[in-house]
Amino acid sequence: MPEPTIKKVEYLWEHQPKRRQLKITLSNKIVIRAESCHESWEQWGGTTNELWITMPIVEAHNEWLHGGHRPCY
Repeated sequence: MPEPTIKKVEYLWEHQPKRRQLKITLSNKIVIRAESCHESWEQWGGTTNELWITMPIVEAHNEWLHGGHRPCY
């Protein structure tokens, strides 16, 4: 089975910085969630491999998760 890829990134509660979450949908239909945790972030909802796949997206959005701006690509 091929490794899943990121299909969709959704910004939840964008106008409520203390509640912000990322919702990342993979090609295998698994949904990974991420939110701020102290000065970093935490994610859940998948296997270790699936969490590794989404980690670069979550890391790039750490400032946004803590109330800042979205990253520019």
